[in-house]
Amino acid sequence: MLRSTLCGLLLGLPACQLLNTEDTENVPGRGSTAFDPYAASASGAIKLSLQMFNGCAILSNGQPVAKGNSPVPDYPAQCDDPMAADPTHSPKITPQQRFQVMTDTKYFLNQITLTDTVANVHTDASNLAAVSRWIRKESRFKDLDWSDMSQEGVRWYETLTEGTWSRELRFRNARWMLSQDDTFTLEVLDSDGSVRQTATYSRKDFAGESPVAGHTNVSYVIENLLPPRSPSDGELRPVPSPLPGLGGIQYRTMVRVDLVGSTNPFKDFRVLGVSGDGAIRLTWSLMPNSPFTIPVTFVRPSDVPPTCFKDDDSPTPCAFGLDPRVNLSRPKNGQFYVPGERFDVIMDVRDGEGNRLHRKELMPSFADFYGGNTNGLIYGFEGHLITQGERDTTTSYQVVGPLQDLKTWSSVAGPTPYFSAGGSASATYVAMVPEIASLPIIPGLPTATWPTRSTLTLPPDAKPGTYVILTRAVRQFMGEHVSKGNASFFQVGQAERTSYPNRVGNCQTCHRGVVSLDNLRHGFSVDHVESCKACHMSTADLLGRVQDDMHRLHMNSNKYPQNKADCRMCHLTRESAVRPSLTVCKSCHPTVHGDEYFSMAFTNSGAPSRFSNCAQSCHVEKTPSGHILPD
Repeated sequence: MLRSTLCGLLLGLPACQLLNTEDTENVPGRGSTAFDPYAASASGAIKLSLQMFNGCAILSNGQPVAKGNSPVPDYPAQCDDPMAADPTHSPKITPQQRFQVMTDTKYFLNQITLTDTVANVHTDASNLAAVSRWIRKESRFKDLDWSDMSQEGVRWYETLTEGTWSRELRFRNARWMLSQDDTFTLEVLDSDGSVRQTATYSRKDFAGESPVAGHTNVSYVIENLLPPRSPSDGELRPVPSPLPGLGGIQYRTMVRVDLVGSTNPFKDFRVLGVSGDGAIRLTWSLMPNSPFTIPVTFVRPSDVPPTCFKDDDSPTPCAFGLDPRVNLSRPKNGQFYVPGERFDVIMDVRDGEGNRLHRKELMPSFADFYGGNTNGLIYGFEGHLITQGERDTTTSYQVVGPLQDLKTWSSVAGPTPYFSAGGSASATYVAMVPEIASLPIIPGLPTATWPTRSTLTLPPDAKPGTYVILTRAVRQFMGEHVSKGNASFFQVGQAERTSYPNRVGNCQTCHRGVVSLDNLRHGFSVDHVESCKACHMSTADLLGRVQDDMHRLHMNSNKYPQNKADCRMCHLTRESAVRPSLTVCKSCHPTVHGDEYFSMAFTNSGAPSRFSNCAQSCHVEKTPSGHILPD
């Protein structure tokens, strides 16, 4: 009975052995407490990520993969440009880079991302029949069972530029979307096309596929819009652009199958006895006659070039894994920083064996990044975010504190009630618009290197306590795609430590073992869940606001096994649970007030706004009766 109860808590999967983390094979790094997918060779097996865009394999730097001499007879010689805002009508490019996988290495399949998209083809927003026809009859996923497909409804979200909105229509309930018994068969092919290794994965072997988290998504999006003026306003108004030729409405139709986060890293395979060009073929049981084949260059461990760096900046071969660190300059008094003090933050990003991915003083340029010369380190760029729907990019840090003052904060007007400041080892480069690179305001940006050292100044009224630096990096190396975060602490105004307020938590109730927060997404543990808002406070819904995304993700997930009206599952205090906003409440109650507060949905600041406190505004006397709140 206890075993089945625990199994129900673990993502609600029916077979407990899928989440078994016992070290039954006596392999280092494979136990229930030791499993660490970021620990290079010590992790026991390496996370393999397979990505394709419009028929071509792609790398995490947005570049298509070249065929070389791989045994993929129908692989295209030219590919749609994944970095282009309109890949459908942009010139095709000839792939130059290779997808490398290391031989004599044990892998497990952790990510499958298969995307087919067209831009500015369905430009009549009233003709949804054409959109549906392309999805069901013309896309690369036309062989799937699209029976019972329905519209989820229109969702508006703010993009990276404040005041610029996208209108998204999602499709759901197609029979293939509801399937749980389908499988993916992975085959390793040598240069002759012979199958050398095989592994079969179930749909249930992956934790994440929700569109809320940026995974599997079938959608029709109209971009670069002003918000509607009323519920009946059907006019699509473009946002005026100050730069000639860079404005205008964009139309994007996408089918994206994205399964991420292995629930069974012990279902692995070893790449043995192959070298040079080969391939990895992935056959989906729902599309048995249309396999996805990725050209691969198999590299022996002894042939890995010395492109990483030791502490003295001497070259050394890179290893798997990711460990982003920061170093701080010493406080003037030797114990803690004082309000108003300046200090240096030095980025130090390493692989799992402790090798630095960059030189001690400089980060690689964007030209190095696009050319695949950053030892796998990934920078943020809009092409991956908007065109491909991939959110997991960029290398940066965020400082926030003091910990005891962290609280829910939604308004984008005015300062936060606590100190928060970000930094990046590299400036964000808007790669989607080629004209940007030649603008005089940013000359030489693509080839500029960026210092690892930056300077922060504490405010003169900084409150005493413990502050945290959240460091995050993303890397793709030899087939391994990882996003890893680390937390480092420092003192301000006093030597005594303070702690998080402990208003929310309990994530470990479901997220434990191989699907713990340590092993998913950014790699931050549940201990730091209250600091997630430090980064996820962007005005752009496209990037995700933690309060909104967490509610929408769990309230709409069939893998969340708990009572969705029981706020106590995540909220540890009553105060934290009775500050809902319009955006949070809509995750469960999209039409509870009809159109009464329509204009609030597009208002960022002031009162009322879409981030306003519904509880104190109207629901002071009586909270919603269907909710179970903490005492």
